[in-house]
Amino acid sequence: MTRAAATPVPSVSKAIAILRLLGRGGEPMGVTAIARATGMGPSSAFNLVRTLVAEGLVDFDRTTKSYRIGMGSIDFARMALRSDGVVAAARPVMDALAEHYDAAIGLWRAASGERLLLLALAESEEATRIHMAVGQRQPMGAGATGRAFLAEWRVEEPALRQAYAAIRWPGKIDEDAYVGQIETARRIGYALDNQWLNLGIVTAAAIVPEAGGTARYALSASMFAGSVDARRLNEIGQEIKKSAGMIAGLGAK
Repeated sequence: MTRAAATPVPSVSKAIAILRLLGRGGEPMGVTAIARATGMGPSSAFNLVRTLVAEGLVDFDRTTKSYRIGMGSIDFARMALRSDGVVAAARPVMDALAEHYDAAIGLWRAASGERLLLLALAESEEATRIHMAVGQRQPMGAGATGRAFLAEWRVEEPALRQAYAAIRWPGKIDEDAYVGQIETARRIGYALDNQWLNLGIVTAAAIVPEAGGTARYALSASMFAGSVDARRLNEIGQEIKKSAGMIAGLGAK
């Protein structure tokens, strides 16, 4: 007997949309702004956000009459991270890489078919740092991390071209070059981004292997463009690939 696909519960989907909105923006928002941003009616948005406040997932500021993500939501995220063996295994490896390469080392997870979520971050002790924050998201096809996933999943060329078109690229990269980079990443086991997604930043990324399943995690190293040349960036890509394999082994134990 085939089980029918689950039908989303509208009120739950709307509540999650509010949590994502508040978590992504970071700034407090009033009910009218929440309703406008989520496409809900003001009354529906008010009832849902007040329920989230009662459950401790959203905080209410009586002075400004605004709402922001609450500690209850953050606690859920922390519990998820503590239960994730890959995150625990990755931390010492990431710390060592950050100090050795003076880089921002990220552990990413495919949050959906279209977005990546930064689960963990390690940074060197240098005063100047690349701006990254745990919880940030980026489009699946963007950056070295997105290319690494698309390469690993063996996404076909028409879908790769759609992914390219969906991203606003600040750096100069054309569609054919983008597809070629993903094909190269599939062959060598890591992906590179040379200021195409973020001007002044270069990144190497590799998938954390998973036996018998679809890849869900990737490891990345981001550095200021002037600090490494092309040869050094490829060397770091090889080390990121090796370290991702190490994390996979530790996380499986």
